Amino acid sequence: DKPSRKPMVGMGRNEVIIQRAGEDGPRLLFIEPYANASHRALCDGLSRHVPARWTLVTLPGRHFRWRLRGAASHLALAVGDLLRQPWDGLVCSGMLNLAELRGLAPELGQTPALAYFHENQMAYPAPGRADARQRERDLFLAWTNLTTAQAAQQVAFNSDYQRREFLAAAGALLAALPDAAPPGLLEAIAAKSAVLPVPLEASEAAGLERPPRVGPLRLLWNHRWHQDKDPEAFFAALGDLAGQGLEFELAVLGFGSGRPPEVFAAARPALGERARQWGAVADRREYWRWLHWADLVVSTALQENQGLAVAEAVWAGCRPLLPRALVYPELYPEACLYPSGRLAAALAPLLADPDLARAPQPATRRAAAALTWRALEPAWRARLAQLTAGDGPRDHG
Repeated sequence: DKPSRKPMVGMGRNEVIIQRAGEDGPRLLFIEPYANASHRALCDGLSRHVPARWTLVTLPGRHFRWRLRGAASHLALAVGDLLRQPWDGLVCSGMLNLAELRGLAPELGQTPALAYFHENQMAYPAPGRADARQRERDLFLAWTNLTTAQAAQQVAFNSDYQRREFLAAAGALLAALPDAAPPGLLEAIAAKSAVLPVPLEASEAAGLERPPRVGPLRLLWNHRWHQDKDPEAFFAALGDLAGQGLEFELAVLGFGSGRPPEVFAAARPALGERARQWGAVADRREYWRWLHWADLVVSTALQENQGLAVAEAVWAGCRPLLPRALVYPELYPEACLYPSGRLAAALAPLLADPDLARAPQPATRRAAAALTWRALEPAWRARLAQLTAGDGPRDHG
């Protein structure tokens, strides 16, 4: 049974949204400057599944570089009275400059903090997709992630793959400093880090079923419309296969912030009637219906630390077809993986014989089940209980 709670109530303050949930337990503050996709899912999930008196402070999920650079300063002024209240624990994502916020709101320095990394700027942008000027500019963002991890009492990553990538990239960055490299910083972050995936909310799909289907294979793309998901490779493979006379239907979901890659505008007319859905679906129930419609979820990602969208599709019954790279080998069976850059070759036999993809996939279903709240809730409760263990609410007055 889930703890009883009052409905969340939001109020705007200079685009800051404040929401509260829960009546009992520790006083927990969750700060999310980029409330989008998996970031939003974790905010909502923790307040729903972990008993506490939650206060969520969020900003819209856009302008990610500016969020990393400016959110701490903005929040210190916009909600300073709230930050000065006594808290038992603070949870924030890596989109917050935690060290800076604690300097601007010194009362938070007494509150134990968990910094959660959905992604990190150590390994982003994806290799080969940024010029030297952009990489130099983004060193500030990488350093912000590093000092956020330094300032937190606990650090959590959504996969062991990301944890290893973060530590390796941080080590390279520290080794490249001209002098005054922080002594023991990498070892300290490694010692206080853990792996806790963002759980998927399987209850959203309750009651939906996958009826028997015939006809062309139904493909799904439900990723962000960003360059790090390499949509060019995805649509190029579909173009090759369509040119071979292979039939398929397609639902393109996902969302984009800012200007999406140009390939989406070019691919839409080229696909014609094959495209059954094009663009994000705001209603979550409708989103899950499309996941149940599809047979196969495909990824061509160049950067992926967990892949909540893939996990949702697999939970809905889709077979995944994923690069043999990034986080995917950590989460999914070998049979679901293809050599990077070889999507068309991996997809062709499934289009030719859709029953290959539509056959039951118990191993992939188990992989998705391991990422649900039912599986991960105990670990999240234990981690936050450890964070708040101590002297109780901090009295800043």
